[in-house]
Amino acid sequence: MRVSDLRIGVKLGAGFLAVVLLTTVLGLIALVQMARINANSEQIATNLLPSVEKTGDLRVLYNRMRRSEAGMVTSRSQPEVKAFSEQVALRAKDIAQLESTYEPLIDGDKEREIYAAYKQRKAEYADMQAKLTEIANGVDFSTAETLEITGDALSMMYAGESEAAFVAVAETLGQMQKLNSESALQASEEARQVFNMARASLLITMGVCVLLAALLGVGITRAVTRPADHAVRAARAIAEGNLTADVPPGGKDEMGQLLNALRDMRDNLARVVSGVRGNAEGVASASSQI
Repeated sequence: MRVSDLRIGVKLGAGFLAVVLLTTVLGLIALVQMARINANSEQIATNLLPSVEKTGDLRVLYNRMRRSEAGMVTSRSQPEVKAFSEQVALRAKDIAQLESTYEPLIDGDKEREIYAAYKQRKAEYADMQAKLTEIANGVDFSTAETLEITGDALSMMYAGESEAAFVAVAETLGQMQKLNSESALQASEEARQVFNMARASLLITMGVCVLLAALLGVGITRAVTRPADHAVRAARAIAEGNLTADVPPGGKDEMGQLLNALRDMRDNLARVVSGVRGNAEGVASASSQI
C-alpha cells in the first residue's frame, strides 16, 4: 500500500506519532547523559571530597598527638607526664573513630592498598608511642642527674625512631589524600566531558528531530494540498463548462476519492450533454423536414 492511499487521519496520526517518538528519543538521550553526570557528581560529593576531608582531619589529629608527645617528653613532673599521656590516648581514640567513618568510603584496589600500608605503619608508630610513654612514666624527677639521663634517652627516642614512625604515617596519609584529590579531579573532568558530549548529542539529535519533523510536515501537507488543488481546478473548469478538463486519478484517501468522484461527474456530465446535444440535433433535423 502506498502512503498516498492512506486516509488523511492516518497520515496525520502517523506524523504526530513520529514527532512523539522523536521527542521521546531526545528525552531518553538526555536522561542517560544526565544520569552519567549525576553519577560523577555524586561520587565527588559523597565519596571523594569526604575522603579528602577525613584524611586531612586524620593528619590534624596526628599532629596534635605529636605535640602531646612532645609535651610528654619535655615534662618536668609526673603529673605533667600523666596529663600529656591522657591527651595522647584521647587523640588515639579520636583517630580510631575517624578511621571508622573513612573506611566505608574506600573505593578501589589502589586506595585499599595504601590504607593497608597506613594501618601497618600506624601499628609501628603505636608501638613506638607505647615505648615512649613507658619511658616517660618511668622518669625519675627526684634528682637532676637521673632526670637528665632518662630525659636524654626519651628525647633521642622521640627525635629518632618515634619521629621516623610518625613521618611514615604522615606520608601514607598524604598518599591517601593525594589519591582522592586526583580521583576527584578526574571525576570532575569526566563529568565535564560527559556534559560536552551530552550537549553535542542533544544538539545533533534535536537537529535530526527538527529535520525529520519538517520532512514529515512537508510530506503530509503536500499529500493533502496537492490533490485538493487538483480538485479545486477541476471543479472550476467543469463549472465553466469545460467537460474535457483533466482530472488526475486519485488515490484511496479522502482527497483521492474526491478526485475520482469529480472525474466520474465530469464523464457523466459529458454523456448527458452529448445525449442532450444528440436529441437536440434530431429535433432540429425533424423540424427542417416538416
